[in-house]
Amino acid sequence: MEEPELTPRDYEQIVVQLTGGARAVAADVQRHAAALPKNDGRGAFAEIILREAAGRLSLPIQGTVHCAQNRTRLVRALYTRLDRLTEHAPTAM
Repeated sequence: MEEPELTPRDYEQIVVQLTGGARAVAADVQRHAAALPKNDGRGAFAEIILREAAGRLSLPIQGTVHCAQNRTRLVRALYTRLDRLTEHAPTAM
């Protein structure tokens, strides 16, 4: 498969969008984790993921494929954690 021809500025914009998405999902993870009982292990694991996310989000944005891929992986990991936090949550009526 042929790689798209993107400039560093294009990658920077992609990373900016992914960073905003990661921060929004991290806030949802934090909110759901905080609502869990203290003895629920999902909350403890969520805190580990959130600490890792904070560290990765503190890295400077670079206009590279590597940076975009790392932010994409972070967003995926946060969504996975959010799914696990909400899979047994009661539905609102």
